[in-house]
Amino acid sequence: MELFFAKYHGLGNDFVVVDYEEVATFDFGKLAKILCNRHTGIGADGLIIVKFRPLEMLFYNSDGSTAKMCGNGIRCLAHYLYTSGADISEFTVKTGAGNIQVGITSEEPFLAKVNMGNPDFAPANIPVVSNEAEFIQQAINADGKEFVLSSVFMGTTHTVVFVDNINAVDVEKNGKAIGDLPVFPDYTNVNFVQIIDNNTLCVRTHERGVGPTLACGTGCCAAVVIANKLGYTDTEVRVELAMGALDIEITAAGVYLQGPAVRVYDGNMSLEHLL
Repeated sequence: MELFFAKYHGLGNDFVVVDYEEVATFDFGKLAKILCNRHTGIGADGLIIVKFRPLEMLFYNSDGSTAKMCGNGIRCLAHYLYTSGADISEFTVKTGAGNIQVGITSEEPFLAKVNMGNPDFAPANIPVVSNEAEFIQQAINADGKEFVLSSVFMGTTHTVVFVDNINAVDVEKNGKAIGDLPVFPDYTNVNFVQIIDNNTLCVRTHERGVGPTLACGTGCCAAVVIANKLGYTDTEVRVELAMGALDIEITAAGVYLQGPAVRVYDGNMSLEHLL
């Protein structure tokens, strides 16, 4: 079987995008592990499966686990639709986190703006094990070190850790240690955040099911939401990442995320020897 795919990235967070009709008979989790493998497959942080009529994004991490939403991935989906010839500037995508509104704000360079919805601080919905009304600025020991953690559901589960120097953080080691804590029954994405000023943050993320990634859209939204809640930033914030920046705005209608999406290449991959 020859599978057509498109390879994308959003600030280095990379994805394989395929049409649902071409893979409907396969185990999606297994397919994600095969396609995302950087040695024997295409190589990516995640797999995006696009369903049409109605439009829906199914998202799988590189280890085959699912995620309800991906901020960088949904912008790549927007570009995928745009290059397919669809006459669209604004549209709605069904995701595991609900219906998400997306708008194309620039064609060259390509930029998409996404309404990521409103943050949910209820511990049961994040989920995090806590008797508090919110899990904010909680000191917890992980791997022999104390971290001050704040968690929120922002399309998916996220935990934010403020640090003095983002370059001194061991994202792999510390991120995994925090994500594995028993208080997070579904594991958690972990975002290390350095405050630059009232309108600028620097973020590095350890994503569950993947590990350290170059960018995480939902994670950047979570970082801004928590920083604003604690009075560290305004409602409009630029988040600096390893390969660029995302612009995030908190409004009454939801948290808006704007950033680029790049189509790297198209191709066909034989699955006969793998499935």
